Amino acid sequence: MNRFFFIGLSIAIVAFLTSNFLLLFGEKSIISKELYVSEYEQAYTHTYTETLPKEALTAPQDTMEIYVQDHEALEQWLVKEGDAVTAGAELARLNESESEDQRAIWQSEQSALQAERSEVQSTLQELTQARASQDSSVSENSNNSSSYPGIGGDMEQELRMDVNVSVGVEVPEDGAYASGIAQAQQRLAAIDSELAVVEAQLAQSQENPALISPVDGTVASINRDSAPLSIEIYNNEREFVTYLLEDEWHEVEQADRVFIQAPGIEGAIPGTVRSVSEIPAEESKWFEAYRDLGRIEQNNPIAFYEVRIAPDASLQDTMPYGSNVNTEITLNEAQDAVALRDGWIYDDDETAGTAYTLNIDGRPSAVPVEIAFAQHGRVVLAGGMEAGDIAINEEQLHDYPGRPKLFMPFPGRTPDFNYAKNTEWRAYVEYLLAR
Repeated sequence: MNRFFFIGLSIAIVAFLTSNFLLLFGEKSIISKELYVSEYEQAYTHTYTETLPKEALTAPQDTMEIYVQDHEALEQWLVKEGDAVTAGAELARLNESESEDQRAIWQSEQSALQAERSEVQSTLQELTQARASQDSSVSENSNNSSSYPGIGGDMEQELRMDVNVSVGVEVPEDGAYASGIAQAQQRLAAIDSELAVVEAQLAQSQENPALISPVDGTVASINRDSAPLSIEIYNNEREFVTYLLEDEWHEVEQADRVFIQAPGIEGAIPGTVRSVSEIPAEESKWFEAYRDLGRIEQNNPIAFYEVRIAPDASLQDTMPYGSNVNTEITLNEAQDAVALRDGWIYDDDETAGTAYTLNIDGRPSAVPVEIAFAQHGRVVLAGGMEAGDIAINEEQLHDYPGRPKLFMPFPGRTPDFNYAKNTEWRAYVEYLLAR
């Protein structure tokens, strides 16, 4: 009898516990629950920036090269390496008997450059119009060529985007006009620089023929031996050159903000990224020095891309060419943004996710958030939370049935050492007695 009694009692107790467990934790339970959350913080706004530190070298903003075709045309060099020259200053004296032949060469170069400049300008105008037409209306094309309104009328002209080889501008057939426009603009700048040199030589007096400097600058090098003879001049304006690796190239864009620190300059000076090359860097003394500075090794030896950084203010006479500076390129910036600790966002895909906040009734709320970037162990948000929201971190909430009430540890503040040191002993005694 006693045995059956205890068996029945055991079954009743198990049934009672099971039913209460189901009532409390079942999916259809209506009994309110409370969950302890140990990690939480109040959101606040701040300006967050993601930067890329790079070694850089001081370089001339522009380089001029002036050529003389043979030794007979040159009588005497009047400058040497390192000399400062002004626009119009004589660099070398020419032989009068040979000057006409040299002048004819410069005139031929001028005509060729002017013709090329006209072609590149025409191509640039066509590409600009084609991109504008593509932006306004998307047209289907079966042969990978683009149609756009003609320059002089309403007739439709067909522009094959791969026939610009004659002017040195290569445009992808996939409609990426921005790349072709950038290349055309770069070539125009190079042509203008070469034209300035040739026109400066043609503008001189024929009575005392000489090589003259087209700009204010510094003589960088002189080729006195092999034909054609030449002289290289750096203009006085400085900028900075650095190089990106393959994975860094996708993060840096033209017009990105940069801060530069250099010996002899107080604080950090602002600048902007002037250009980011799409082709591997060519061998130069700047490139060689950069690799020696960083001792950089990677699997792909040619995957280095030149970046030019222009300071906002002129740095003439403040630092020598070739000097090493430290730069920080701003990749991302979020002003008045909220950032959560890394790991406090669930179901994130690097652009969006879900965070939990404490509602006014003491329950959790799942909030969709947009992710801007991650920095120093925190995830910077582009939207979804505001200053003052209470962010909570509890893994159980992710799969917890219902919305339980939360209880958390009372917030406390630990005084710093100076405050504790300057507090009298009586205050500590009073605190202990009060407890």
